[in-house]
Amino acid sequence: MSFDTLIVGSGPAGCLTALELREHNVMLIEEHSSAGFPVQCAGLISQDCFNEYLAYTSKIKKSLIKKVDGAIFFSPNGKFVELEGKSKGVVIERKIFDRILLAEASNYVDVLMKTKFDPSMIKNFDYVIGADGVYSAVSRYFNFKRPQVYLAVQFECRFECLDDNMVELYFGKSYSDGFFAYAIPIDGFARIGVVSKTDPMFYLNTLLKKHPSVSRRVHSNKITELNVGAIPIGLVEFVRGNVALIGDSAGMTKPYTGGGLFYLLKAAKILGKSFPDLDNYLRQYLNLMKKEYEFGMKILKLYSGLRDDEFNELVRIGAEYDIKSKMRELNMDEPSTILNVLPLLPKFLRNFRLAVKILRTML
Repeated sequence: MSFDTLIVGSGPAGCLTALELREHNVMLIEEHSSAGFPVQCAGLISQDCFNEYLAYTSKIKKSLIKKVDGAIFFSPNGKFVELEGKSKGVVIERKIFDRILLAEASNYVDVLMKTKFDPSMIKNFDYVIGADGVYSAVSRYFNFKRPQVYLAVQFECRFECLDDNMVELYFGKSYSDGFFAYAIPIDGFARIGVVSKTDPMFYLNTLLKKHPSVSRRVHSNKITELNVGAIPIGLVEFVRGNVALIGDSAGMTKPYTGGGLFYLLKAAKILGKSFPDLDNYLRQYLNLMKKEYEFGMKILKLYSGLRDDEFNELVRIGAEYDIKSKMRELNMDEPSTILNVLPLLPKFLRNFRLAVKILRTML
């Protein structure tokens, strides 16, 4: 039996849902005039995640900018350690990525651009899927709980990267309120941004002007693009009756990075297999991902609660001791893999209080 289904939002969450439900009568609506705008994503995902999107359409490869090998973690004092995880990363151009997904979805479902969600539409559909982002109109109308929102701002500008194949991450109370700052290299330029609970522009300016390493390598007078956005943190209730949320509207992002493309991908596949049983969509997604959200929240709690001197200590240990082989067991899409690293702490940490703090938070 085919069901009339309204999907609100034409970002990756909405487009993947449309592709998964294409055997039904689907209407996809989008309030903006084009896909991929405004840009609210740094564009860094795992190679594994990118490969899964390629399975929907090979044209996605047109959005690939470059591959990255790992990350350089900076402590507040400017010291750093280079680490590579189990999975490599890729940098994509979200404007192209989103447009390709929307074009693919339009081959199978009806699409209406420049069309806002109107509650009067509901009577014409059996099911409503809210894929309309952090400030979801669907979520608001149906009184779903809203995820916590962090703010983000990003410049693209000239930057002398330490390694063109490594992302740089900057920790410390001076560079973010409860999160971190980053630089993603792109051919002599970089996407340099901050995610923060409050005032990300203040923290970004501090990073550019006062960070002991970044300030010497950035050319902020060569800014080519500015993006601002909001990042939901924390999975919330996402099914109620014949209404479901997916993607940012449900808080389906990694709590420790803010990235959402991998988590919403898993949700869309489960929704497609479960539909029209939305309660089963809820159960199956939680069965698969609940542990990852829990560990992701613990990681967020850890680095948002560490003092600058504790960050300095952790990076010092990473630089002095050979932990790179163990770090390669970490998967950027699966925070629970940090359990493979925790047993190293008693061996390397001389700061007993810091070791206890980390173990209590994570376990």
